Amino acid sequence: MKRAHPTRPQPIRLASGPLRLTRGLPLILTKLVPPRSPGELLRRPRLLERLAPVRLRRLALVSAGAGFGKTTLLAQWHHCLAEQGERVAWLSLDEDDDSPWQFIPYLLQALRPLHQDWDPGFWQRLEQHTPTSPQQLLAELINQLHDCPHDLFLIIDDFHVIDDRGVHDALGYLLAHAPPALHLIIGSRFRPRLALSRLQAEDQLVEVGDQELRFTLEEARGYFNETLAVPLSGQDTQRLLSLTEGWIAGMKIASLSPGLRDDPARLIDNLRGGTRAITRYLKEVVFDPLPVEVFDFLLRTSILGRLNAGLCNAVTERDDGEAMLEWIERHNLFLSALDEHGAWFRYHPLLRETLGNRLRRCAGIDIKQLHERASGWFVEQRLWAEAVRHALVAGKPIGSPGQDGASAQSLAEEGDIDTLVRWMHHLPVSLDPSRIDLQLNLAWALAHYFRFDEARQLLDNLDQLVAGHRAGLRRSTWVKLRVVRAICEAFSENIAESLALVEPLLQEVPCGDTWVDGLVCNILSYCHVVEQRYAEALAVQRHMPGPDAPLGNLFVSVYRAFIIAQCHLCQGDLDAAERHARQALLQAERYTGAQSSSSATLAPLLAEIAYERGEHDQLAPLLADKLDQIDRFSPPDGLRRCYVSLARQALCNGAPHQAERLLEHALQLAIARRWRRLQALLLAEQARVRLLQGDYPAAEQLQQQLERLAPLARIDAEHPCQRASAQHALLGRSRLLLAAGQAAQAAKLLGRLVAEQESRHDWLAAARLRVLWARALWQADESDKACTALQPALRLAGRQRLERSLLDAGDELLPLLSRLQKKLPARHETGETLARLLERHPQADERQRQGHTTRQGLSERECQALRLVAEGQSNKEIARSLDISTETVKWHLKNIYGKLNVTSRTQAIGRAQELGLLE
Repeated sequence: MKRAHPTRPQPIRLASGPLRLTRGLPLILTKLVPPRSPGELLRRPRLLERLAPVRLRRLALVSAGAGFGKTTLLAQWHHCLAEQGERVAWLSLDEDDDSPWQFIPYLLQALRPLHQDWDPGFWQRLEQHTPTSPQQLLAELINQLHDCPHDLFLIIDDFHVIDDRGVHDALGYLLAHAPPALHLIIGSRFRPRLALSRLQAEDQLVEVGDQELRFTLEEARGYFNETLAVPLSGQDTQRLLSLTEGWIAGMKIASLSPGLRDDPARLIDNLRGGTRAITRYLKEVVFDPLPVEVFDFLLRTSILGRLNAGLCNAVTERDDGEAMLEWIERHNLFLSALDEHGAWFRYHPLLRETLGNRLRRCAGIDIKQLHERASGWFVEQRLWAEAVRHALVAGKPIGSPGQDGASAQSLAEEGDIDTLVRWMHHLPVSLDPSRIDLQLNLAWALAHYFRFDEARQLLDNLDQLVAGHRAGLRRSTWVKLRVVRAICEAFSENIAESLALVEPLLQEVPCGDTWVDGLVCNILSYCHVVEQRYAEALAVQRHMPGPDAPLGNLFVSVYRAFIIAQCHLCQGDLDAAERHARQALLQAERYTGAQSSSSATLAPLLAEIAYERGEHDQLAPLLADKLDQIDRFSPPDGLRRCYVSLARQALCNGAPHQAERLLEHALQLAIARRWRRLQALLLAEQARVRLLQGDYPAAEQLQQQLERLAPLARIDAEHPCQRASAQHALLGRSRLLLAAGQAAQAAKLLGRLVAEQESRHDWLAAARLRVLWARALWQADESDKACTALQPALRLAGRQRLERSLLDAGDELLPLLSRLQKKLPARHETGETLARLLERHPQADERQRQGHTTRQGLSERECQALRLVAEGQSNKEIARSLDISTETVKWHLKNIYGKLNVTSRTQAIGRAQELGLLE
C-alpha cells in the first residue's frame, strides 16, 4: 500500500524532457471544455455561494468520493463565471496526464486564451527551446501573469488521476508563487499532496467536501421533480435521501429505475440490499481501480456496523488496520468518522450492502468466522451489545455463561430490544435464581414490544421462583422485578395499577443499580404525565442518577428526555421541549442510528413541534424512515403525535384520503394494544377529517363509536383513560354541533373543556381548544367573548411560534382575527402574531390581505426587516429596531427567503436590489 507523501512543497524532481506544444501528439481539445450535460442540471446556489470566496483566494478544492456531483458543481461554477464576464478556463485530466511534461502543456493551453498581453517571445521560446525544468517554465509563466489586470480562473477536474510526484510539485510551486490574478479550482476524489495546511493558515484555501456536496432534502425534491414524470412524495424522497445519505449517484441511479415511478416504496426497500445498477457503478468506478489488498480489506470488514483499527485487525487477522483506514479515508472511499478523535468509522450503507453481497459470493471467506472474531474482540472490550449481535450471526455463544447477564443488560441499556429478544430465545431455559436478572431483561423487552400477556406470564413465573426467598435476593433485583411489572401495566394503560407498584419504589432509589433507578423514575414520571400531573413528573426526575458514560443507560436517558420534553410541551413551552428532545435524539442516533427504538421514541414529539410551527419540511426528515420503528416501539403518546401530525400535513397538502389511511393505520395499532385513550383521540381526529370533507353522516358514525368507548366517563374522571375518552368525545360532539350550525351549544361544551385543561396546567391543549371555542363564540354572535377567549391562545402563539393550531381552525376564524387586529391598540403584544396569521392563512382573500402585503408578497414588516438586513443589522439589532422578539425576526427572515427564493442574507439583499425592494 502506498504511503501518504508529505504535504509541504518539495523541489521538483523529474527527468528532463522536451516540452512541445505543437509537435508530436496533438492536445485533445475536448479536455479544455466542460463536459456536456444530457439535460437540465439542478442548480445548487448554496454551493456556488460556498465557492464564491475563491475570487479572493488562490485555491478552491472540491473533494469527495465518486458520484457526489463534483464535476457538475464545477461545470455550474464555470458557467456562472462565464456569464459574469470572468476569464475562466477548464481542464479535465485523465491517466495519460500523469507526468509533468504531459500535464503542463494542457495547463498552458488552458490559460492561453485568458490573457491578452502575453510576451510574444514567451510562446516562441517554448516552441523553439526545451526548458531545462518545469520549475523554469512555471517561473516564466508566473512572471508573464504577474501584472495581469484581471482575474484568471482555471478549473482542473479529476485531479485524483494524478499520482506522479512531479505533477504535484509543479502545481505546488505554481500555488506557492501564484500571481494575484490567478485562481485555481480543483476537483478530486481525495485531497492532493499540496501544501493545503499552509494555504489554509494563510486564508488562501476554500474547501468543499462530501458533507457539503450531499443533497439536502430540498435539493432532492427539486431533482426528482425535474427528472420524474410523477413527483416523488415527501416521505419517499426523505427515505431515499436517508438511505443514500445524500449520495447523488445513488439517487440518480434510483431515479432511472422504472420502479421509482411504479412502486417507490418497494424500490427503496430493495435499495437497502443493493441493486444491480448500484453494484455495477461501485464495481466499475470504485472497486476495480483499488489495489487488491484494499478491496480485500473492505470486503472482510464490511460485516462491521462500526470499525476501528484494532477491530479490523482482529477480523482480518492483519496488523495494518490503522494504515488501511487512513488510506481509505484519504481516498474518500465512503468512510465516515464517528468521533472527533478519528478512532471509530463506518462505511456508507449502500457501499456496505454492496460489499456484503460480494462477500456472500466469496466461497473462500468464512463469514461466520469473521463475525466470531468480531464478537471475540467486542467481548475483550466488554462491549457486550455488539458482541451479542455478531455472535448471533456466527451462531456462537458469548464468552462464558457468566457473561450472559452483562450482555443482556448492555442490550437493554442501549435499547436494542430486537437483538435482546432474539438472543434470549437462543439461551437455554433456566430457573436458576442466579439468572433472574436475565429473565427480567426479557420481560422488560417484551413490555416495550407491547406483548403484555407474555411479559406478565414471565413475571408471574419469576414471582413464584422468588417467593419466600426475597431475603436472598439483591435489593436491586427485587426492585427491578417490581418496576418491570409497573412498566408492563403502565404501557398497557393500567395507570392506577402501575402507580401502586412503582410509587413505593421511589424510596428505594438509589438501589445500587443506576439502570433500575432510572426505570423507577421514568415509569413513575410517565404515569404522572398520562394523568396530566406535569409538576409531579418533573419532580420525580430530580431523583434520576446521571449515566457514567455517554452510552451508559442510553435508553433510560432517552425516556427521561421524552418525559421531560412532554411535560414542557403540554405546559406550552415548545422551545424547552424541542431542546430536550433534540439533544437526546442526536446523542441516541450517534450511537444507535436513525432507525433505533430510541429514535422512534423522540422523533414524533419533534415532528409535532415542527408541524405546529408550520415547518412542514421537517416532518419527512424526522419520520419518513422511522415509521416501522415508531409502529413497533413508540408509546401511545408518541404514536399519536406521529400520525396526527402526518395526517394533518396530508390535509394541508389537499390529500384527505391519505390522512384517513394514516389515522386508520394508527387506530388499528391502538386497538390491537388495547390503548383506549389513543383510540378515542384517533376516532375524534377521523371524524374531524370527515367533517372537513363535508361527510356529516360518516363523522356522526365515528362519533358514536367514540362515545361507546367510555359511555359513563366524565371529563374530570380520575381514571386518565376514561377522562381522555370523555374529553375527546366532548370535543368531537362540539365539532359536529359547529358543523350543524349549533354554535352556542358547541361553545358551552368547549368552555368546559378549556376550564378542565387549564385546571391541569395543560396550556397547549387549552390553547388549541380556545381557538375552537373562540370560533364557536364568534359564530354564536358573541364577538366580545370570542376575542377574550382567543387572546390567551394568541399570547402563547406569539411566545412559542404556534401557527397550525390557529390556521387549522379554518377560514371561519379569519373574520375574528381581523376584528381582533382592529380592536387591539397599536404595538399590542399579539399584534405581530395576528399579522403573521392573517398573512399566512391559506384562505385569506385579497381584501383581508390588503394593507398587509407589498411587492413580491412581502408584508410591510418583512420589508422593514429586509431593509435592516441590508443595513447590516444582526437579528438582535433588528429585534430592537422593530420592538419584536429575536424569534420573530428569524420567522420573518425565513418567510423572506422563501418568497424571494434565496437561502442567505447575501442572496436576499442581491435579489431585493434586483427587484427594487430597497428603494
